[in-house]
Amino acid sequence: MQSKSASNVKIIDVSHHQSDRGAIDWAAVREDGVAGAFIKASEGGSGRDKAFAANAAGAAAAGLKVGFYHYAHPELNAPKAEAANFVRAVEGRKADFPHVLDVEGEAKQIGAEKLTAWCAEWLQEVERLAGHPVMIYTGASFARSNLGQALGKWPLWVAHYDTDTPMANPTWAQWAVFQYTSEGAVNGIRGNVDVNAMEQSFFDAYGGRPDGQSADEDAVKIVVNDKLAGYGRILDGHAYAPLQQLGDALGLQVAWNEKESAPYVDGRAARPFQLIGGKAYIAVRSAAELLGGQVSYDEAAKKVHYYR
Repeated sequence: MQSKSASNVKIIDVSHHQSDRGAIDWAAVREDGVAGAFIKASEGGSGRDKAFAANAAGAAAAGLKVGFYHYAHPELNAPKAEAANFVRAVEGRKADFPHVLDVEGEAKQIGAEKLTAWCAEWLQEVERLAGHPVMIYTGASFARSNLGQALGKWPLWVAHYDTDTPMANPTWAQWAVFQYTSEGAVNGIRGNVDVNAMEQSFFDAYGGRPDGQSADEDAVKIVVNDKLAGYGRILDGHAYAPLQQLGDALGLQVAWNEKESAPYVDGRAARPFQLIGGKAYIAVRSAAELLGGQVSYDEAAKKVHYYR
């Protein structure tokens, strides 16, 4: 697990617990340097967060990027029933960040193997129903003990307090979002609130770059040996390509290594990579270093040329 850094983006997460202390002043939240918020939408098979509508509308109106999360009860319900409850709760609302499965607490009652399968089914069902990327929230210790490697292809939002570096686990090598305190103080919210560090590249991919340009679509053409192989995106100033499309264009085998939670190309680890919507992206220049070849970027045409 990487450590929190100054380049991370400040994100909060809220539910009715914050609103119960008084209405949130979302404009003041934004002015306090918060760039986005994860908002609780639903719980279990039928529960809805009573403050969801107000929080979702208020955060978006203030210009924050938003995401929605579901608190799971695998010990009580089937995954598809809970997935349907969440999708109904968020229907018609724009989410910038991936939809989140919050799995913790009593969920461990069903055991790690069953819980891993339960989570995978929920994530796949929400992806299918909503047509939107998904990710997992959990505690660092919970992840280590209860969540298996089949979940490693989805991004991780991890909670671990009083440290700058979350506890390692065998399923994820890196986090996308790190909840480092539950006792944060943010203008516009009475009492404590969870505060998170989000990786800049993850924020750029889903929330849009600070210059206001959209970064949530694959809009950069990836041309391999003068043939269009697919579309990638710019992350942290570098061109990234979907690894599977790049491998197909080069006639190379791409596979996910469950043990290392990383993609491999012809038996070689493809690093550094980014997981976006369950799909692995690799910096094209890194791919050239790994596989050989030359890369150039045409800024005007938004086109990467890769020759090998």
